[in-house]
Amino acid sequence: MIMASRGWEPIVCAVAVAASATWSGPARGQQVDLLDDAQVQYNRGRHVAPLYEGWFRNADGSIDMWFGYLNLNFEEVLHVPVGPENRVEPGGPDRGQPTVFVPRRRTGGAYQRRESFVFPVRLPADWNPKEEVVWTVTAHGRTDRAVGLLLPIYELSPPADDNLPPAARVSVTPERVVFPDSVTLTAVVSDDGRPQERRDRANVTWVHYRGPGKVTFRPARSPIPVGQPGIQAEVTTTASFSGPGTFVLRAAVNDGTTNAGGNPVVTSTTYESVTVYVAPGDDR
Repeated sequence: MIMASRGWEPIVCAVAVAASATWSGPARGQQVDLLDDAQVQYNRGRHVAPLYEGWFRNADGSIDMWFGYLNLNFEEVLHVPVGPENRVEPGGPDRGQPTVFVPRRRTGGAYQRRESFVFPVRLPADWNPKEEVVWTVTAHGRTDRAVGLLLPIYELSPPADDNLPPAARVSVTPERVVFPDSVTLTAVVSDDGRPQERRDRANVTWVHYRGPGKVTFRPARSPIPVGQPGIQAEVTTTASFSGPGTFVLRAAVNDGTTNAGGNPVVTSTTYESVTVYVAPGDDR
């Protein structure tokens, strides 16, 4: 039965059954309880569930622990500034985590509905495997934590067939504008052309990563042209803002590689960010 929703009222009335999913890809062996289609669904008023994805050892020996999240709302964008209610420890509170949490997707299974591999925490090669990295988020009065551990069961696999992640340079013109002016975002991408069978899925996706209000991208996602190995492409988009502020906008550049669950493989995705300063309109 479909119902209208406002605040904590459900938009879908159904039996509340928790879905526990085990994924054989990233963080393999890890069980994560996520809301699934069978549960009551909310437009707003719910919290954020930070999630630990797993870890990957870089060529220089350093370690990246990857985290994602699930905003349990279907419409409400949550803004949680870095600080006591959005912190990563040790070494925080700011370890590059988002402050803008987009709503849960309405389609796909449990893993497609979450925001996967959102940011890494870089650790030294001699990191103590018994020490934890904890991301804590408080929203709508509830505090949730994701605990990162350097266990073999959480180790992420590199892409198959020696596939290299794309390289990207991003820029914004201009870096400072007066509201309501917009900016142009440019991503210059180079890639090895692998995997060839999924080149039509390669894309650059822009997201509002930090900052107040709302950012509108036109378009939010741009395909990377299909071609042979050694692909080089330049794609642009326009960003406009709902009001003044300082914004971090991030490009996720994926070469088309996906895991069995349909999500991009983290080690074949490159993330680059730009900062934009939007002054009040009366500053003209």
